[in-house]
Amino acid sequence: MTFHCQPDCALCCRASPVTVLPHEVYVLQRLAKELGVAVVFTPAYRVADLKSGLRIALSYLMHLNEEGKCPFLEGTKCKIHDLYKPLTCRSFPYLPKVIKYSVDPIAREIHIEVRFVMSTLCPVIRRDLTPKDVVKMSNINIAVKYAPRETEVALKTLEERYFYAKVLSELWKRGLVELAEEDKYPFFPVVNGFAFIRRFYPELTLEKLLR
Repeated sequence: MTFHCQPDCALCCRASPVTVLPHEVYVLQRLAKELGVAVVFTPAYRVADLKSGLRIALSYLMHLNEEGKCPFLEGTKCKIHDLYKPLTCRSFPYLPKVIKYSVDPIAREIHIEVRFVMSTLCPVIRRDLTPKDVVKMSNINIAVKYAPRETEVALKTLEERYFYAKVLSELWKRGLVELAEEDKYPFFPVVNGFAFIRRFYPELTLEKLLR
């Protein structure tokens, strides 16, 4: 038994705001402009940089529209399914239950802790799996047997989260940034994490991250 999305369901497109990574914001904004769709993003996790006086957004929420659905949803079809579907959407129903970022001033590193869950918001999961099965799916080695494509994307998403953390940690160790938890610096303006990193690595492009 393997996971197969239920045709014409689109429940996941109405469930909650979609978590996207910094570079995905630019891709989705471009597609929204081309398609005449209004999208709203707000920064999620942010880390402060004392050198630049900025808060660096390492993830965003793409909000549901006034109708309570993804702005790219038309009927039960995704307008951007074949153009660029966000990583979170592609990994559904295998999603992070916990995403915890922490700033380590001793090691000068950003750490990320992630625990996955098979979302029972999905009617296919409720149909296919028992509550005990769902608990077991927190182990990705078990989940991959049921949802191989979705777990693969979940791991890719995690790798890209680590990419941002790794690059900022390297900049910190080189003395180019001075990172701290953002709660003490609410007055710092927010900058997109992809845009911030490109200040130091202008050769980094969307195309390279989207490969």
